[in-house]
Amino acid sequence: MKASAVSLRRAWRFLVCVAVPACVIVPARAQVGESLLLPPVVPPGFNRGRNQSVTELPRKGFDPVGIRVGSFNLLPSIQSGGGATSNTYYTADPTPSAFISTTPSAALVSRWNRHELSISGTCTFREYLGQSRRNEATWQSDVRGRVDLGRFSSVTVEEISTQQNESQFTGEVTPTVAALSRYRRDFLSVRGVNQVGRTRTTIAADYALFRYQPLPLLSGETRDQSYRDRNIARVTGQFEYALSPSLALFVQGSFANQAFKTEFSPGVPNLDSDGYRALSGINFDLAGKMRGSFGIGYTRQTFVAPLYKPASGLSFEGRLEVFPSRLTTVTLGARRSIEVTNLSIGGAYFNNLVNARIDREVWRGILVNATAEYTRQTYIRTAQTASGYRFGTGARYVSSRRVVLDGTVSYANRNSSSGVLGNEYDEVRGEIGLTFRI
Repeated sequence: MKASAVSLRRAWRFLVCVAVPACVIVPARAQVGESLLLPPVVPPGFNRGRNQSVTELPRKGFDPVGIRVGSFNLLPSIQSGGGATSNTYYTADPTPSAFISTTPSAALVSRWNRHELSISGTCTFREYLGQSRRNEATWQSDVRGRVDLGRFSSVTVEEISTQQNESQFTGEVTPTVAALSRYRRDFLSVRGVNQVGRTRTTIAADYALFRYQPLPLLSGETRDQSYRDRNIARVTGQFEYALSPSLALFVQGSFANQAFKTEFSPGVPNLDSDGYRALSGINFDLAGKMRGSFGIGYTRQTFVAPLYKPASGLSFEGRLEVFPSRLTTVTLGARRSIEVTNLSIGGAYFNNLVNARIDREVWRGILVNATAEYTRQTYIRTAQTASGYRFGTGARYVSSRRVVLDGTVSYANRNSSSGVLGNEYDEVRGEIGLTFRI
């Protein structure tokens, strides 16, 4: 406990003392999570008074205008910032360090009345002072196009390539490994939407390739992670029916095939598997009050190798946004799904997640937020569990169209019932940055 307290004091010392010049811009960036829940939308003709969260509100005189390039808008940006962490490698014996970062970004967005095309890219270089093994170089590119087929149908194609660091709350590896694990993901999706009267039908197919980079060890050597490389092919169908301008029902079914490139080790088969999920739920949008989407159903994972037994159970997913006032938004979320892992002889675990966030505009151009998240992994056919929680607060000052100042402070903790899943750790992390945008 004393060592932990000393590390926290050191981290705060770093945070206060590190001076960071900054100029950053953050254009719209495509987000593709692992969620299978497609957001229901009431078809035209059943228009609802759409709410806007605090972060979505237009701010005339403060939003960037970009550069006009023919029928496109170019939104370039550059970010520089820095901060400190009390636990660089997520270990029980923490090592504090300071870091500096730079994030250039750009987005090219069409201005057409029909159809849509957007191209965006961003990369982040983060250098941990005195801890070069922890240095990060991440990036993402996104190309998305939508073709409108008449008034009520469309086809959207999207390709996303990204290089990221693994989350310390993942249930696939221990936190110590996650601190250094980097992977490349290439994602391609095609989605078709057709609306007729009160109904809307969505068919989506996507394909993702995951390639994990070698782990840098303290000795200077690397550990191979190619046994984790995989391809995931997924098909999802969803049908919606609008009961009223404010309420719609939906049902959804999905199938995903996961294929690994190699065995985990000689004589130990990989986790080639098929996943099935069925959900039904509601989507609502009450003007000036709240909006949300909730689905509940059943999920099942079956493996090719007899060593891993099938896993199944309850699955749910939901998101609720409440609007106490025009300048305040409260967001709640929950999710339960089955994921695969080589940390357990069962080959899979239930991932349970709940989170909350409050956004508030306290003054024109000054936004503050507070976040909380809890996650629990229950490893199937074993008594092993891992859980973690994270609290954070942040502020943003939009001084003009070109300059934005951001700051965040967070605390995270993770523990498990077995050393196989990693030792307990905690981290205090703070970061500041200045954004310059056009």
